Amino acid sequence: MGSNKGFTLIELMIVLALITIIALIAAPGYQGLMSGNRMISVSNNLMGALQLARSEAVTRNQSVSVCSSSNQTSCGGSWADGGIVLLANGEVLRVLTPLPSDIAVNGNTIQYNNEGQLAASSALTVTNSGGARTVQVNRIGQVSICKGSSC
Repeated sequence: MGSNKGFTLIELMIVLALITIIALIAAPGYQGLMSGNRMISVSNNLMGALQLARSEAVTRNQSVSVCSSSNQTSCGGSWADGGIVLLANGEVLRVLTPLPSDIAVNGNTIQYNNEGQLAASSALTVTNSGGARTVQVNRIGQVSICKGSSC
């Protein structure tokens, strides 16, 4: 008799069952990881926009705002619709994309004066079901990110 090579139907069914069980165990952890990564990504995008606004305020010697925008040409609307970095003369420097459906941003427009400073410290809070991150801007315009809803 020759040797048989390959898998039996029973062996194949057992392997498929094990793969299914492992996938079911890993899926919730993967979804949480992806949700957390989206929150970090949004926080980092806001931080980059704020740093650009500060730099441009000083470079161009005019005030620059970072605000929510529903039409990507002027301030107004919800952060869920996206945002913009806007010069005092109305020129849009950067458009921030709409937020993923599981992410929310709370906070008002942040405006830098021509010296790259704010009238008062301000913050934008990025939240999802797994937690929060706060993008904090102090009076002199420095931006930082911390875990939680307050720094």
